[in-house]
Amino acid sequence: MLVAIALVTPKWLIAGAPTTVNATGQRYPSVGIYTRCKQMYKLGYHCGRFDLDGFATDGSVYPWEWKAAMFCMTTGCLLLSATVAATLLTCCRQSAFGKSIHNMTACAQVLAGIAVMLALFLHPLGWRAQRVQLLCGAEAEPFYPADCSIGISFYCGLAAILLTFAAAGISLKAESSNMRSRVRRRVESGSKLICIP
Repeated sequence: MLVAIALVTPKWLIAGAPTTVNATGQRYPSVGIYTRCKQMYKLGYHCGRFDLDGFATDGSVYPWEWKAAMFCMTTGCLLLSATVAATLLTCCRQSAFGKSIHNMTACAQVLAGIAVMLALFLHPLGWRAQRVQLLCGAEAEPFYPADCSIGISFYCGLAAILLTFAAAGISLKAESSNMRSRVRRRVESGSKLICIP
């Protein structure tokens, strides 16, 4: 869920000064991997996509570094979704294609964590883009946001990486628990759900 939140929210970089003040409070322009929030002339404060043509969007509008970050984040999110489905299958089956499902999910979780880590590294490389310089100031460059601050989406991605690697460790621990002799005897006798202290 944290990967999905980091992917869709436009809070990777937040401007230092608000553009509007209304009854709900101050609103700060911000930018994400493929979305942005800003003050529009007639629409008021508006959040939406800026990658209108997807990966084919012009590089001056949607930097290639952010396209790569989007690909990595999406890959990580899909891998993590697959591991959730595979983990649910372990109630019925312990192996698939001759391999332990726990080991396969641990490998997929490590790959997902690496993909999300790459995305968090690639996004700051795109901070020299004109979009970021308009938001944060002309001094903005890779890994230096100038007048902007790092938003909650980046921290959600960071927390997702830590939890993904922790989940991989838990998957490996589940595999070693399944190999215990008491568990193997219960599985061989036909038990599907086994709880042994």
